[in-house]
Amino acid sequence: MSEKKQFVTLVGSLRKGSFNAAVAHTLPELAPEGVTISHLGSPGEFPHYNADLQEEGFPAAVLAMAGAIAKSDGVIIVTPEYNYSVPGVLKNALDWLSRVSPNPFAAKPVLIQSASPG
Repeated sequence: MSEKKQFVTLVGSLRKGSFNAAVAHTLPELAPEGVTISHLGSPGEFPHYNADLQEEGFPAAVLAMAGAIAKSDGVIIVTPEYNYSVPGVLKNALDWLSRVSPNPFAAKPVLIQSASPG
């Protein structure tokens, strides 16, 4: 029997009608047998990164997402492109998550996926 794999999705858009969120929420249905894919929740729950806030302690939403990433076999980032870069909400999430120790992304494969009506 092959080993089961667990992946998590991080969506880089907050828009209610986001095409990328729709893709991320469809991935579990498309996963092959033995693979589960779950959504991490919204990075919109994170405050703007601020080292002073970090000194007071990591927000609960950051620690919860970091814990889910750490337990996963890999991360799928599904995000639009904004102005030839990543959306600010995704950058903010990565800023917070990359500061958690141990780093939840360490030695994890990461896939970046995007969808656009254009």
